[in-house]
Amino acid sequence: MKNFTNIIQIVLILAVSGLYILHFKNEKDVSVGPASHTENVGKDTNPVASGGVVFINSDSLLDNYVYFKNKKLEFESRQNRIKSELEGENNKLQRDVESYQRRAPGMTEIQRQIEEEQLMMRQQKLMQRKDELLDNLDEEQAKSSEELYDRLAKFLKEYNVGKNYQFILGFQKGGGILFANDSLDITGPVLRGLNEEYSESKP
Repeated sequence: MKNFTNIIQIVLILAVSGLYILHFKNEKDVSVGPASHTENVGKDTNPVASGGVVFINSDSLLDNYVYFKNKKLEFESRQNRIKSELEGENNKLQRDVESYQRRAPGMTEIQRQIEEEQLMMRQQKLMQRKDELLDNLDEEQAKSSEELYDRLAKFLKEYNVGKNYQFILGFQKGGGILFANDSLDITGPVLRGLNEEYSESKP
């Protein structure tokens, strides 16, 4: 029985570690960027000549793009539901293990064996459920990222008609571009266009 108890305790620790992984995924994956940049949002900078190179402030765009903000809230809600489910199942299993430990001395060997097998099966299902939920969350996040990219690419292709920009770069603090002249910033008009498009697409 002592070996069984040790195994169960280790498994419970692993199950709880899944919750911490989920927490840090939330901190790392859902966050938009190192800071909020809104100083150029809602206003145009100097007119940019067509045919050149322009940039979009990625941080400002994601901070203020309503579609992305809504998706972020949905993702966080999904994470919280998963975290709550895993915590609830883990706590219930922990209580049942402690109950078994208190009752074990008065049980027959067969009774102990049956209950230990039941508890082990439950912990295995809990671990499988944790892996399944986290895998689904990763898939959901990858799909959302792809949808966001497709939306931006489609919009920018249409936005560039008549302007003929050679490159539309994404500027982000800590990224590969160390300096960009504000006169090349098209974040404001692009953001307004994206939000208008999203607003019109909603039922």
